[in-house]
Amino acid sequence: MTTPDDTIRSADDWRSALEIRDTRAANPLMDVFATLWRHSSDDHPLTPDDIIDLLEADNRQNSFYKAPSKETVVNQLQYLEYTRILGREVRRADDGETSADEEGDDSRWYMAPVLSPSEVRLLEDSLMLSRIDPEELQGVISGLYQLAGGSAPSKNLPDISIDGYEHINGEFLATIEKITEATNNQLAVDFSYCDYDEHGRLVKRLDRRTGKPRHYVFDPYNMVYKKGGYYLLGHFHNCPVPQNTDQNENHTNLFCFAVNRIRDLRITSTRIAVPADTWDENGLPRKLTGAPRFDAVAFARQRPHMTMGTLVDVVMSIGPSVLTNVYEWFDNPKVERVDGPFDPDDDHEGVQAFHYRVSVRSPKLGIIWWALQYALADVRVESPQSVRDELLRAGLQLARRYGDE
Repeated sequence: MTTPDDTIRSADDWRSALEIRDTRAANPLMDVFATLWRHSSDDHPLTPDDIIDLLEADNRQNSFYKAPSKETVVNQLQYLEYTRILGREVRRADDGETSADEEGDDSRWYMAPVLSPSEVRLLEDSLMLSRIDPEELQGVISGLYQLAGGSAPSKNLPDISIDGYEHINGEFLATIEKITEATNNQLAVDFSYCDYDEHGRLVKRLDRRTGKPRHYVFDPYNMVYKKGGYYLLGHFHNCPVPQNTDQNENHTNLFCFAVNRIRDLRITSTRIAVPADTWDENGLPRKLTGAPRFDAVAFARQRPHMTMGTLVDVVMSIGPSVLTNVYEWFDNPKVERVDGPFDPDDDHEGVQAFHYRVSVRSPKLGIIWWALQYALADVRVESPQSVRDELLRAGLQLARRYGDE
């Protein structure tokens, strides 16, 4: 039975070997492995004859190539069934209760996917919403397809033609790589942050005192997606940990930056000053509150919008038509059905004779924005009063702005 070349020990070694395969003597194990990776899936297994046909087709430009015999292919398949190369598992499509010898040489084989077609599609569609340079985006999706091999949802890369891509940050992927390295090594980062000008170009924020680009020194904790945006969460490196639990309803001790607006990020040689587990779920010192520790994903999920205020308890009355929206925006709403229509004065025939009382947790600004989104729907914030006051102020401002002059 053929065994793998002892000199091929890493993914890079395999990749290099695959690239030069047509200029050296064929390696049957490598040929079979590569063919299964590229062409097979659980719903499209290959027989040894299929593998030979594909090898001949893939190497038709190489006049020196000679496909392995069927017996050799079967031997390599039997070897791969019990030996994982690069962590990839080769399986027989049959029930596995009979041996290959009993079945003959026509068993069907496939390489178990790293990612299923649905997972690749989900990741691909998510990437399409990211503000990544089109060429880099094509490269990332191409890498996904190569990783999926025969399980890729399509053999053709998507056509990317979106006008907004001219307003992207070409450093986006490099910034993500550096942030990942910094968080893994617990190092602070230094960067500039940008806003858009009237032409849609990213312009660095300036230091008001010097007129030069402002630099942020930041302890990075994690990156999270929220409603199509990708954010870096962390704490300003030079800010001390507060010695009390006084809360700012508009901001916690944590901060977030949109990753696509970060420029010139540099990993410093300085260890982060305040580790992430210093904070509780609300961005307060955990040693003072005893609350669950900060988790970036949970922190983002608890917010209908990526606002950084501390969470407050909110009670709302909503009509039945808004219930789905509540569950789509809030992770763990408490919902109670209440007899009577949403509007007590609305007793017309056909009006549903019930509504819902909903309790959620949200930063103050986040729930204000959410309620304003659904201002034309049956949504009424009952408490806290500070949110009601802000919604009233917003309503009066809208009336002045859009009312008859």
